Amino acid sequence: MEEQLRETEVPIELGEEITGRGRIYFDNVVTDNILDALLELSAAVWTNQDRVLVLEKILEEKGISVSAEIEAHMPDQEEIARRAEARDAFVDQVFGAFLRRPTHNIAQAADTEQE
Repeated sequence: MEEQLRETEVPIELGEEITGRGRIYFDNVVTDNILDALLELSAAVWTNQDRVLVLEKILEEKGISVSAEIEAHMPDQEEIARRAEARDAFVDQVFGAFLRRPTHNIAQAADTEQE
């Protein structure tokens, strides 16, 4: 199945996209960006959940119970920094779709409507 991609056919009231192509789900690029972010988040959450389930099963089979250890874990500064870097990459992946935002001057449009 070939994905339908958006070039630059953004409604005039929204302006132009910053970064070219993106998936088309609805007529509004902003709605499409929200859906892209939701899909990325859902995929990432399930991938992590699946890995945790597999890891817990493997540890259980080896007679290792880690629940209490995880709750008591105190990370050092190096681990905190690594986890912050991983968190930032995750946020970029999930919310990267919002970089395809409209460039139309929303404030200018609001001013025009009030006149």
